[in-house]
Amino acid sequence: MTASTFAPERALARPTSRVSALWAELDAPITSRRVPGTVPIALAAVVVALLASAFLVPTGWSLAYSDAQSHLTIARRLLDTRSEFGLVQLGTVWLPVQHLLLAPFVISVWAWQTGWGAALLGAGCLGVTAAGLYRAAARWGAGRATRLVTVAAVVFNPTMLYLTSTALTEPVLIASLAASLAGLANFATRGRVSSPGEVAIFAGLPAAFAVLSRYEGWALAVTGTLFVAVVAWRRTRSLGRTAASATGFLAAPVAAMLAWLSYNWVVFHNPLEFLYGEFSANAQQTEIVAAGASTKGSLAATLATLNLAVGASVGWALLVLAALGLIAALTILRARNRLLFLLTSATSYLFLIVALYTGQAVIWNQAIGATYIWNNRFGMASILPAALLAGLAVEAVPHLANRFRGGQRWGRSATTITAILTTLVLIGQAGWFLQAPAERSLVITEAAESMSRGADSRQAAAWLNTNYTGGAILLDETTWSNAVLPQIGIPLRDFYLRANDQYFIDALADPVGHVKWVWASNNSGDLVADLTKTSSFQANYRPAFANDTITIYTRIGG
Repeated sequence: MTASTFAPERALARPTSRVSALWAELDAPITSRRVPGTVPIALAAVVVALLASAFLVPTGWSLAYSDAQSHLTIARRLLDTRSEFGLVQLGTVWLPVQHLLLAPFVISVWAWQTGWGAALLGAGCLGVTAAGLYRAAARWGAGRATRLVTVAAVVFNPTMLYLTSTALTEPVLIASLAASLAGLANFATRGRVSSPGEVAIFAGLPAAFAVLSRYEGWALAVTGTLFVAVVAWRRTRSLGRTAASATGFLAAPVAAMLAWLSYNWVVFHNPLEFLYGEFSANAQQTEIVAAGASTKGSLAATLATLNLAVGASVGWALLVLAALGLIAALTILRARNRLLFLLTSATSYLFLIVALYTGQAVIWNQAIGATYIWNNRFGMASILPAALLAGLAVEAVPHLANRFRGGQRWGRSATTITAILTTLVLIGQAGWFLQAPAERSLVITEAAESMSRGADSRQAAAWLNTNYTGGAILLDETTWSNAVLPQIGIPLRDFYLRANDQYFIDALADPVGHVKWVWASNNSGDLVADLTKTSSFQANYRPAFANDTITIYTRIGG
């Protein structure tokens, strides 16, 4: 073998050259629609999310929230149910995209029961979020250091990583918002004015996903349209081009809204069932407002509660960096043309101010003296403007450095040093969170409270999974302690659930003729628990398992 046929130094050099090429790609200029480095950034974020889930999922923490288990159940119910299959199983309590996206990931009972189905979707969402922020920063002319800091602000956030391991709606919402922001940045910065079709595909379509994931997306339909209209007018000074561009963006979100209204009309005979139905958020919040346990009518309480929710999820260190970035944008960078974009990225925060003040949303935390932590995860979407602003703080460094020292080389060195220091701050913030996550992240505080409160339900679920010998099960899944169907891990076609409508009513009227097992809780509103108090039921069923919260009955005689 000659030196010409085997050159170890060349083989060793190949990985190094690939890394160098990738590193250079992260700083490469944008060519048309292509933003170099997008795919590696997305894949890296997916890997980080999967590693976090590999730790979290086996602990059961990804299923701590009862809402997370309910989302998993609705997604599986699309394909596994005793009653009618299909979209009718989406219900109307939550918007549908979360469940439609989850459905393929929970076809496997194992993926549904363990929570891995949700974790896989969450990892993809983090990849989309990282790619969207990276592309948005790059579109506005940011270099490698700024792009990476913007992405690191999200990927190194423990609360965000926790949420990606769950079936909660935040990962899908944030990914949709980030993708739409990337499209809006493209519209504002590209050399030619985008056609209405391009605006619809690259910005409007992701906004439609946001519309069908959470109601913050409905606000994005408004702020995004205003952004497109202002940018189009500034660039063209043509009312016709401005109207066409704004319509292009708005078309998909409006179609999504109409689809949701139509679904409610067809299935529930009321297009506003999602707003005024028995299990709607509005019905729940009306009771809370009536009890005086909300921030309705108080701007001070609204801001204090929301800001604590944001700070305890996004992180206070990141918010300081974001404040520095905002100051830099107004002074050093003078990026006033970017301020409207940054304001659009804060749509979720602005929406929540209105929703909390009017009593349409509720967050409980220490800012209003609440002893029970609830819904603080709503503040997580504010990580998008915070990350973009943190990137601006790094972007301003060479401009500032050149004012005092002069020279391009010094500016580059200062940028690199600042980016490293900023990344270390973000890693330090993550370490601070992880020292006491249940105390320092209110999202994880609520998860810990849910884990503690749901201990009896988990115990009962494990017992039923182990001792189940076939036969139908009657269970009212609408109460919080009964929302453990994934943890029970028995296919939904074996259950009579409240979501099965008439089937459930028939089983309640004649349990002996329908079910072998009956699951009842001591929660108020559990219709099955009311059944177990009747003499006819007690004559035909005996307790097989019981703890302080749950009793599982089995039919006498099998």
